[in-house]
Amino acid sequence: MKIIDVCGFHTMLHFLVKILFLTLLILIYCEFIIYYFVLLGCSWPQLSKLEQDFTIQPPKDSTKKPLRVMFIADTHLICSYKEHSFNKLRREWQMYRSFQSAQFLFEPHIVFFLGDVTDGGQLCSDDEWHKTVERFYSLFSTSNDTRIYVLPGNHDIGFHYEVTDGHLKRFEHSFQAPHVRLLTIDDDKIHFILINSIAFEGDQCRLCQRAENELNEVVNDLKRTGAWTKPILLSHFPLYRMNDEHCSRSSSTSSLKTTSQFPLLRERFDVLSQEATEHLLTTIQPRLAFSAHMHNYCYIQHNHTNNKLIPEWTIPSFSWEIRDDPSFMLMTITTNNQRVAHCSLPRETTVFWSYVIGAFLIIFYILFGGRRPYCLIVFCFLRKILKI
Repeated sequence: MKIIDVCGFHTMLHFLVKILFLTLLILIYCEFIIYYFVLLGCSWPQLSKLEQDFTIQPPKDSTKKPLRVMFIADTHLICSYKEHSFNKLRREWQMYRSFQSAQFLFEPHIVFFLGDVTDGGQLCSDDEWHKTVERFYSLFSTSNDTRIYVLPGNHDIGFHYEVTDGHLKRFEHSFQAPHVRLLTIDDDKIHFILINSIAFEGDQCRLCQRAENELNEVVNDLKRTGAWTKPILLSHFPLYRMNDEHCSRSSSTSSLKTTSQFPLLRERFDVLSQEATEHLLTTIQPRLAFSAHMHNYCYIQHNHTNNKLIPEWTIPSFSWEIRDDPSFMLMTITTNNQRVAHCSLPRETTVFWSYVIGAFLIIFYILFGGRRPYCLIVFCFLRKILKI
């Protein structure tokens, strides 16, 4: 009968290799595979012919695939003036894996970042700012077929009373983001109007006056060219609403039940003012709007002239730094039809407990699994020391 030396070098090495292999599997699952598992639960929304707007001319080429758009909000990249820490690396790795996994699965044509791409960007020196911008383009790198557009947020340039010419020019130069920008998809004639919502205070300051002039130019250009096909409004601050009581929330978002749990939202701080909201809706006449800033999901419809309802989606944060369950949105759109999907990312608590369960299984295997339980390792160690 063959006798196995339980304390032999090769036997011990074989056991340690098994432990390392199990550890590697857990690491790969928690840092790579889980992102694909969660994102596979989301897909591009399919358009319905029953929901198209028959008052707008349909696409000329009915066989052409619709435009696919991704919306991301509040990444809050920590500016390099803050301490370089594990927390910073962890959060940025989560956003990197989330974005790259989503890019691989969905392949959007356009990605919009709706402001607050940095955290404390207005406090950064020029050198620190440029390093943060480089990290942004590294984390959210895309293929040549995908275009990225960025809106300013209060954490990028400051609130209205904090904005300086230097911070504003720095952001505009880094992301090619004027106060008001018209983006037209030439083949489809789909229009997006991107605004610097911090410049719409309505106090006739130099910042607001420039934004108003640019807005009028954009609207007049659309009307002169006869290309008025109801644009999509993109803003960092949400349009005015009193509170979140009337928000339709996604199934992944915990619902608030009593009115006392819906605090009043502050104009010009949490949301745009009533005057600015009415002015934008009247001037632009958007078909729908997307916003950020609140870090929570909200779908709401705004009443406009002739009782026309304008839907708005407020998009949650993309980062674990802000919430345990980050997410983003996908939109499939043509000139006269659109549909939106809310996509969840892995929860930070889910990843944490996956590590805990994995560690427990490894410890259980060390203690009781296979032919090399922990008690034999102790026995081998004592035998070698005591020369038994």
